[in-house]
Amino acid sequence: MTVYHIFGYVGAAALLLTILRYFLARPSSLLVCYLQNFVGALFIFSGFVKAVDPLGTSYKMHDYFTAFAAEKFFENARYLALYGNFWDWVGSFSTPMAIFMIAAELFFGFMLLIGWKPKFTVAIIWALTVFFTFLTGYTYLSGYSLTNAFMLMSAAVMFIWVLIGFQPSDSKKGKWTLLSFALLLMLIAFFMSHASTHPFDEGKMKVTDCGCFGDFIKLKPWETFWKDVILDAMILLLLLNTKHIRPLLEGKRSAVAALAGVVSLGLCLYCVYWSEPIIDFRPYKIGNDVRELRKVKQEPKVEMLFIYKNKATGAEKEFTVSDLSTLNYSEWDYKDRKDKVLDPGIPAKITNLYIENDEGAQMADSILNNPGYSLMVVAYNLNKTHEAAFVKLNAIASGCDKAGIDFFAVTVNDGHIDEFRHRLQTAYPFYHADETPLKTIIRSNPGLVLLKDGVVINKWHYRGLPDFESLNQQYFSQP
Repeated sequence: MTVYHIFGYVGAAALLLTILRYFLARPSSLLVCYLQNFVGALFIFSGFVKAVDPLGTSYKMHDYFTAFAAEKFFENARYLALYGNFWDWVGSFSTPMAIFMIAAELFFGFMLLIGWKPKFTVAIIWALTVFFTFLTGYTYLSGYSLTNAFMLMSAAVMFIWVLIGFQPSDSKKGKWTLLSFALLLMLIAFFMSHASTHPFDEGKMKVTDCGCFGDFIKLKPWETFWKDVILDAMILLLLLNTKHIRPLLEGKRSAVAALAGVVSLGLCLYCVYWSEPIIDFRPYKIGNDVRELRKVKQEPKVEMLFIYKNKATGAEKEFTVSDLSTLNYSEWDYKDRKDKVLDPGIPAKITNLYIENDEGAQMADSILNNPGYSLMVVAYNLNKTHEAAFVKLNAIASGCDKAGIDFFAVTVNDGHIDEFRHRLQTAYPFYHADETPLKTIIRSNPGLVLLKDGVVINKWHYRGLPDFESLNQQYFSQP
């Protein structure tokens, strides 16, 4: 599925809702009614695919905060340290921020559909979308080697654009919009001047997956940026025409709003603190064969190009390997080489799963090729893990040891594993892996994963760990 499919499905749903509204409420503007339904439906969809896995969004927000901390906005070492510490502090709140943002996206998307407090609802949706545009713009445009001045100007324009939504009258909104467009044109001119001397380099992009639709679909940075720009235009039209938004459910909107708020927040909290994602879009979901997903489906086709500079004219030209056999080297100086991707192929869906033992030997293949059952404890960070869960994990490990079932843990090698194992009396091996794949495998710290012949059979959040007897009855004792 692509962003075009999402826009197509949402557009079709918005059209059906507009037709229904026409017969129920006779909207004064069909265009505004359609935009209301389109934006509302898109916010609900985008919010829901993230609400089933809020920790994924939390990790993505933390990546952004880390990237911001690395930006050198201050040359003075003292202020640079304070700047980095600020983003580290903000990053510590990435999970509650993700929960609040996703719940707000769901809530206000639904409120827009029913027309609850139109001016306030559209203003919040506008603020959220401008914020998303800033993040996706940072992701994409950083490929042009953004300057500090451009970043600060963008943040200022973003702040002024957000203020448009909270102006009390339409006339003031119009004046602020004109001012914002003037500043935006200046920003675009500044960027075009910069881009003319700094060609786009995909390798320089920061946080290359924005997580706009969670793990449901991964969009290219330029796709998600232009998606947000189009959405900005739609919401701006709504913002300037809120008087045409006709509310539904007269007399019941407040009760419906309260219920929607509780459900939105409750869903996010449940999928963070009490359960694995209720719908799993990750490559490690139950039933997936991890071995197969680590294989490249189709190798990419790449052509090597050699760049030479003409000694007489100074012009640069690209040559293929076959061209070099006839090249007159007395007329050309070698300058550089690059790879031209002719066909990207079909890459593996899992590319970063590397598990090592204490000696540095790779364990992933032997773990995944085990034809029998094995239980893997995943704890991406032992300093943040819920230690009380290891009491039950140790009891499961004891039962597995007697039954001949492999039981092991995988965590980040931070130098404190031995102390942790001794303190919690964990009599099973601990292997090492990078934090990123561990966070992807399971959204619980710790969590338990049941594998068999490379297939994910089941996964458990630390709050819902089974005991060995139930595991033995359901899995191990079966023929």
